[in-house]
Amino acid sequence: MAVAGFLLQTLPEDAGRVEAEAAAFPEITTYGVHQGCYVVAVAEAPGLVMEKLLKRVQGIDGVLAAYITSMTVEDELEP
Repeated sequence: MAVAGFLLQTLPEDAGRVEAEAAAFPEITTYGVHQGCYVVAVAEAPGLVMEKLLKRVQGIDGVLAAYITSMTVEDELEP
């Protein structure tokens, strides 16, 4: 399972709705809104579908930009 931390930048008036929509994805956990306009989130999904998942999240109405802050695929690497 790959794990990616990211921020979704929104307008302040859209932040709450965008957080709720992102949190509705079963693979995503949100951790609130930072500075009034950045939704803090973590996605857990197989590495092969992570890019597609993040593109779907970027497509939420009101998302201005998405910033990947960290990503690991250690669990998927063979020993």
